[in-house]
Amino acid sequence: MARSGSQPACRTLSMPGDPRFLYVGNRRKGPSSWTPDPEPAYGISVLERDIPSGELRNLGTVAPELSIGFLCHDPVRGVLYALHEALTLPGRHLGGGGMVAAFRLDPGTGALDEICRVPSYGALPCYASLDSTGRHLAVAHHTGHTPVTRTARGPDGWRIELVHDEAAIVTFPLEADGSIGPPRDICSFEGCGALPAQSHPQLHCVKRAPGRDLYVVCDKGADRIRILAIEDGQIAQRQEIAAPPGSSPRYAAFHPRLPLFMVDFETAPLLQAYALGPNGLAELAFEQDLSGLAGNDARPMCSDIAFAKGGRVLYTLIRGPEALAVHAVAEDGTLSPRGLFPLSVRNPRGLLVAGDSLCVAAVQSRELAVFELGPDGVPTRRASSVRLPAPGCIVAA
Repeated sequence: MARSGSQPACRTLSMPGDPRFLYVGNRRKGPSSWTPDPEPAYGISVLERDIPSGELRNLGTVAPELSIGFLCHDPVRGVLYALHEALTLPGRHLGGGGMVAAFRLDPGTGALDEICRVPSYGALPCYASLDSTGRHLAVAHHTGHTPVTRTARGPDGWRIELVHDEAAIVTFPLEADGSIGPPRDICSFEGCGALPAQSHPQLHCVKRAPGRDLYVVCDKGADRIRILAIEDGQIAQRQEIAAPPGSSPRYAAFHPRLPLFMVDFETAPLLQAYALGPNGLAELAFEQDLSGLAGNDARPMCSDIAFAKGGRVLYTLIRGPEALAVHAVAEDGTLSPRGLFPLSVRNPRGLLVAGDSLCVAAVQSRELAVFELGPDGVPTRRASSVRLPAPGCIVAA
């Protein structure tokens, strides 16, 4: 393994099409995200896949005291980075934010060996991306909803000010062994959205463009889609795009071949596609209305989103209907609905394509549900289900 600072300028991060091991992050949901749990009950579940059949075997759970908001796999180092999505650091009564933990993967057994844990320098860390060199990890913070009450006096007298947790992207340098150094840079944001719950920025995604150090940040609290450039861990803001008022942009997914990324929304039945130009700026290419796919549900909420089949299929999880929206993707990136497929789970949060199977992590029904996929990428049947503590995100190795 090369020493820190000697990694190549751009790495090829290949993902096996039929992975042997799956790692599932279990997370607290709702108010328990920021209140102590009576006992360790979450952590990272390790599953082994039988490659011919796709059947899953639960190998156990590590670090059950951590509430895992997101997992990021570095296949070059063989390291898994896990975000402890919390408001309070261990040893404190309240406050201090979450943590980032690093685990070394055993490629033969799938076992995880913890390397380190560090503060994330923010509240409720929920998404992370490696830069193109693998030297830095960028972490997004959702922030909580409980403000600090302050007072200030102006020309018209006293006023009440509500101050929320800082919504920031934090970059961490990574050593050759996968350990995490102190923050290299921190970039925070301001703003609010149209809904009462959008009182302050709530960063939900920091997604890197393939082969480039440009990042899409979905700010569901301020109804903003932000483009950042990160070079040697230093963050520069390139563009701020206003999302539809009250839409709460949640996740971004880059097309594997086209200079195009898709954004879904938590409080609007909508997909937006953006063309990313060579100058690093994005323009809206088209919108796709999902309301016709949401059935009779009055408040469909998009969750995870991912391209599959070499970019020919787009999957979107939709809570409320508890279903999977499937779109065929044309050569120019435009979408054609294939339908909405009921999942028979509660609160689907994360999805992953593994071989000819689609895995869905469902927090409230506490299961990883596996669906067989046809040649066109459309689910054909529910093949199996694995009981887990509270699965919300999945990565493969």
